[in-house]
Amino acid sequence: MQVVLYTLIVFLATALGATTGAGGGAIIKPVFDLIGIDTASTIGVYSTIAVFAMCMSSIYKHAKNGVQFECGILLSLSLGSVFGGIFGELVFRQVTQIIPNSRVTLIQSILLLFVILAVTIFTQFSDRIPSLGLRNTPLLFIFGCLVGAISVFLGIGGGPLNIIVLVGLMGYTPKGSAAYSIAMIFFAQIPKIFNLVVNHTSYQFNTCLVPLIILAAIIGGNVGTLINHHFSERQVKAMYLIMMVFLLTTCATNIYRNW
Repeated sequence: MQVVLYTLIVFLATALGATTGAGGGAIIKPVFDLIGIDTASTIGVYSTIAVFAMCMSSIYKHAKNGVQFECGILLSLSLGSVFGGIFGELVFRQVTQIIPNSRVTLIQSILLLFVILAVTIFTQFSDRIPSLGLRNTPLLFIFGCLVGAISVFLGIGGGPLNIIVLVGLMGYTPKGSAAYSIAMIFFAQIPKIFNLVVNHTSYQFNTCLVPLIILAAIIGGNVGTLINHHFSERQVKAMYLIMMVFLLTTCATNIYRNW
């Protein structure tokens, strides 16, 4: 039952994540917490694997569809995401060693609730907020670090936070930001993926689930990317807001259960 449930959730989450640029992890993490089968550390492993596989599939699909990246911007954000991801993973490993799992889940759920609430409000009123049109590469590197650290610590991939940087600070549209967001999420996960490969014995997870999660994430990433290219700007934004409301409800439920 767990195998089927997790696989289905990963598919739906990565399809939505690739469509909206949210990356899938922001859905997988709180929903897996809500189900309550695994620890925060194990859920983080599954989320990272799913998000990384989805990103590879989605980036390939975007490139095949002719999406053009501004190399300087992509490099600054991606490098920042890598360094931020390293720091976020170090902090997460330390926290899980000194705090009980229920407390870790509670802390993550509270932080995620505030993140999603802030992003939802921003997305709702983004048309009224003047964009800074930021293109300063050192600043973009710093923002990439911050987003990468927070997203890896929370186990969400980083998509919701990326939207604030890409739309609010840089002036991209929600639809146009999806490809950059997916790239940032991809690079933020690299340190944890490397750590998983090198130190896999220090993590507890069901290895039988991994191939199914990867397959579901790749298919979901492809489906979501196709939807992104066929949906209008308004439809992508509406789907994003519906997803955020669902995640707010899920996080609030997790906080109540673990308080």
